Amino acid sequence: MEKKIILEELLLKKSQQKRKTSPANYKKRLFVLTKTSLSYYEYRRKKGSIEIEKIRCVETVNLEESTPPARQYPFQVSHEIYGLLYVYAPDEERRNKWLSALHRGKH
Repeated sequence: MEKKIILEELLLKKSQQKRKTSPANYKKRLFVLTKTSLSYYEYRRKKGSIEIEKIRCVETVNLEESTPPARQYPFQVSHEIYGLLYVYAPDEERRNKWLSALHRGKH
């Protein structure tokens, strides 16, 4: 892993649905935020990484009707190469902590 870890937590991630026929699925991933990147892992194996300097925006997402409890606190990371990454925190406090840290990292 890179440099000093700012935040590290197991969060829910929505699949990026690279094919139009792929169903949406949600998997727990270990998210690690450093000064230079936001990475996520599955069983210690890096599955993806976004350079902080390439993040366009980070914001909360409106809930869909009948959203399950595990997906009540979503936020999205807009990235100039990969598009949108949807992440779900376990509660509002932790979502705000991630949003705040990601906003600080962009400036």
